[in-house]
Amino acid sequence: MKAKTKAILHGECIIFESKIPEDAVLEKQDKSFVIIANSEVTGNHHVIDRPPTVQFFTKDQKRYMRNSKPTTVRCVIAERHTAIPIPAGDWEIGIQQEFDYIAQVKRNVQD
Repeated sequence: MKAKTKAILHGECIIFESKIPEDAVLEKQDKSFVIIANSEVTGNHHVIDRPPTVQFFTKDQKRYMRNSKPTTVRCVIAERHTAIPIPAGDWEIGIQQEFDYIAQVKRNVQD
């Protein structure tokens, strides 16, 4: 029996199984990929390939994806992170967080 993917980590990105809210708004996309995390310094954005079988939605400043066929999360600069396949399903896309115990603050991971 094959294990089901629950979450995918790619750099600072986290893509996890989720239900897409019924009132989420479909994003209009016209490129072959969608940037899911901007590079802070190098221009090496994290992207998800967007064939016609992939749709993105937003609701309450959260981003969701539905892909009826597998797609890929990757970096613009391929050598930076390994491309990872994303199985068909419904997903929420976010940024991992870390806790700085010295400063006692939570912040988004920067890659």
